[in-house]
Amino acid sequence: MKSPIVDMWGDPITRDVLHEPQTSKIAGLRQIWAEHPSHRLTPQRLSRILREAEMGNLSAQADLFTDMEEQDAHLFAEMQKRKRSLLTVNYIIQPPTNPTPVEVQDAQWLTEFLSELDGWEDLLIDMLDAIGHGFSNIEIAWENVGLEWYPSQFHFRPQSWFQLDKTDQNKIVLRTDDGEGEPLQSFGWIQHRHKSRSGYVSRSGLLRTLAWPYLMRNFGTQSLAELLEIYGIPLRIGKYPSGTGQAEKNQLMRAVTELGRYAGGIIPAEMVIELTKASDASHSPFMALTDWAEKSMSKAILGGTLTTQADGKTSTNALGVIHNEVRHDLLISDGKQVATTLRSDLFWPLIVLNRRPNADRRRTPRLVFQVEQAEGTQSSQSALTKQVDNVAIAALVKQLTSPQNTIQAGIDAGVEDLATSARAQDALLALLAPALQAARTSSSSEIALLTALAEAFPKMEPQLLASCLGDTRALSRLVAFATSTKDH
Repeated sequence: MKSPIVDMWGDPITRDVLHEPQTSKIAGLRQIWAEHPSHRLTPQRLSRILREAEMGNLSAQADLFTDMEEQDAHLFAEMQKRKRSLLTVNYIIQPPTNPTPVEVQDAQWLTEFLSELDGWEDLLIDMLDAIGHGFSNIEIAWENVGLEWYPSQFHFRPQSWFQLDKTDQNKIVLRTDDGEGEPLQSFGWIQHRHKSRSGYVSRSGLLRTLAWPYLMRNFGTQSLAELLEIYGIPLRIGKYPSGTGQAEKNQLMRAVTELGRYAGGIIPAEMVIELTKASDASHSPFMALTDWAEKSMSKAILGGTLTTQADGKTSTNALGVIHNEVRHDLLISDGKQVATTLRSDLFWPLIVLNRRPNADRRRTPRLVFQVEQAEGTQSSQSALTKQVDNVAIAALVKQLTSPQNTIQAGIDAGVEDLATSARAQDALLALLAPALQAARTSSSSEIALLTALAEAFPKMEPQLLASCLGDTRALSRLVAFATSTKDH
């Protein structure tokens, strides 16, 4: 029986999707086991896995990406920082622009729904798995409560359960026993696609970029382990005199072997064991490769390294602030992308099923994450300097160009020169240096800023600016204004 409710493409919604999850009808999905392609991974094998994903077979790539997060502690830590940062952000439900009373009530109803929803944080974490894989599919298990339908559970489904449609590289379908794939049923899924880069969905995952540093890091780690195993302990050589029988030779061999394990043993007096100095080979090349790989991962995931690692050489407070701002931008981007998916795949179905079957999808209330700048955090030292300079100059210009200012006519020529002469602009900045320095150390309130500027006026040196203006009358009036400000 067809339902009068239709999806975003106008196709009727069947009631079956509300009563039984779509994956329960495909028996083969439960028999899909991880293949762990990271075992003995080589550049050739990695290239083959990535090419297969582009051709529609996402299974090996999905398993590889899961292995990467599971086996690489640094990669796991950085991805968790990226994902879990959104859990710390407050959010609100906003109605659409110029809302009707009904749309305002929709927003209030959704707000109440989210406040009572269990598993909200888990849902966000599962959705943000799309950062690495490019997409994340969460199946909705609906529950009928009275006259309303609510999600009782959100089931994360592994990316290996899906494939690309044979005719559309951007369409994800469920794997089926016949290999043709089955389209995802509307209202049954939250499909989040995270745009780490532009392109087809099979190539949009961030872990495609991270696969190469991961591979190089593994090579470096394996080589370092071999170095320590082979060259990290002294070489033990046993010597026996001519004519020694096989039994004595075996006894000497046992003693040489056990000496490395138990640091003790017995041999006949005629035999000798020599310990040769261990190799002087250095671990530095292998650690350099590991450091490069980890820093590359941090750059790709968080946009920088100084919020992750501090080596005491390149890490400074100013650069750390800049890199933290990059993370702040990524947080805003992640929040907007997640909010867009929730609006279309969760909020709109909830309103259609429970409030208005003919609800306009374009007028669905939206989720807004309230990402705020941390207190005391600045965009960067240079950006702060520029901002304070602009505020200070704007305050001065406002004072000098005020209609009540009697010296306006006298400074017109000087303002014109400043607008056309680079040397005059440099001179003006030199003149304003005391005021700018005072402004940087003051609080952000307008009154404190103006007070700092007034106190800095007597310290200004106008000589360099005077040589640029060339207008003695304008200079005298400018100095007179500064003097009058000091007197007041």
